[in-house]
Amino acid sequence: MCVSAVALSLSFTAATPASAHFLGNDSVDDREIRWEDSTQYDDARKHAINAWDNSTLNRINIAPDAWNTIADLEWRDSNRSDVTWDGLWKARTGADAIYLNTRYLKNYGKTKRRGVATHELGHALGLAHSYRGQIMVNNTPDRGSLTTPQSHDKADYHALWG
Repeated sequence: MCVSAVALSLSFTAATPASAHFLGNDSVDDREIRWEDSTQYDDARKHAINAWDNSTLNRINIAPDAWNTIADLEWRDSNRSDVTWDGLWKARTGADAIYLNTRYLKNYGKTKRRGVATHELGHALGLAHSYRGQIMVNNTPDRGSLTTPQSHDKADYHALWG
C-alpha cells in the first residue's frame, strides 16, 4: 500500500514541473475563454489575445462572446488612484474580469500597455506570478519591454493545458 502511494505521488510530481506557477482557478470554460470588451485599450487587448492564442499556445481558444455563448471574461477599464496595480484579473461569479487601470495606463506607451494586458490574460489562463524575464513576473517594472509569453510562461501554460 505504501509503495502504491509513493508511486502515485511520484507520477503526479513528474507530470508537473517543480517550478510551475498556477493560480488554482482561471477563466477557462470547456477549453475556451469567451470575452466581452469594455475597454479603451483595444490594441493592448488584441495583442494579448494574439500573444496567448497563437500556433504554439493554442490549447485554449480565446474568442469574442457571441449571441449563442456565455461570456467567461470581461475586459474593463477602471480609474483607481487608491491602488498600485495597473492591471488586475479578478475571478467573479459569472464572467471574470480584467481591469485595466487608466490612472496608470494613460501614461504608458503601447509596449507597456501590451505587457500589462498580456500579463493579466495569463492570469485568466490560470498562471500565477513567476520570474523576472517572464511576462508573468509580479510587477510591471520588472517586466520591462516584454509583451509576449517567454520560455517559462510557455512551459507553465503547457504544463497546465497540454
